[in-house]
Amino acid sequence: MKKVALICGLIALTTASYVLFNQNKEEKFVNPVFYEKMISASHENFEVQLTPTSIYMFSSESYKYNYTCKLINNQMDTVSLECFKYNYKNEKEETQVFTYTLKPCTKENLCLDEGGWLVYEKVKPYKYFDKTLTYIIPSKSEDAPKDKFVNQLFYKKLSPISRAARPTFLTPTSLTYLDLYNKEVVEKCKMLENTPMFVTLECSYYSDFLKRMKNYVVRYVLQGCDEKTQYCYGGAWRVLENASGSRVGTFVIDKKDMGQ
Repeated sequence: MKKVALICGLIALTTASYVLFNQNKEEKFVNPVFYEKMISASHENFEVQLTPTSIYMFSSESYKYNYTCKLINNQMDTVSLECFKYNYKNEKEETQVFTYTLKPCTKENLCLDEGGWLVYEKVKPYKYFDKTLTYIIPSKSEDAPKDKFVNQLFYKKLSPISRAARPTFLTPTSLTYLDLYNKEVVEKCKMLENTPMFVTLECSYYSDFLKRMKNYVVRYVLQGCDEKTQYCYGGAWRVLENASGSRVGTFVIDKKDMGQ
């Protein structure tokens, strides 16, 4: 009788250890591309990092958020995470399902980064309106030059199509624009990121209010212009500007400036 009880005890202990081990064992994405940092291809300027148990979102020092999640769909081209966010008004945990779908960069989907990826994010339920956000996972760029853009399009004139934007010219070390009086303003910059689909610059200017130089980070993202779905103002490409989350602008690279 004691022997039977001992055997049952060992089985129970083994089963409990197996369950505990599997609970602590972190599930992995079947496609490791989903671990890469995603850069927003919109004015929202979010960076997103996924793990099978979390979503980390960053847009500025003042906006960082870390969702606690569980992986509910794990495929080569799609993952879905059910995430929890505390609602202080109702004092309860709310859930949202974030779905990320992966597609390779190709000329057909107006993405110029060979070896890179486009990621489409869908959130349900979405509080305000149903929308899909697009992110870029750039191809590996550790060897990207620091002194020249890998995509020559960023040297072209950026013609504004939004109200606050001004005609702008970029180089890896400067940002030049025309102010409201058509006076040329030149800011010194250094390049932080250099990819075929976006560049990020850290620039400086003199603040009359603060009486000192002030730095800010600005990113320019190429967005393909599909004349079947949007009015392109004579442009072959849109360029979206986001300066430290406080200034946004929309530009086009005119076909005539591309020699077309």
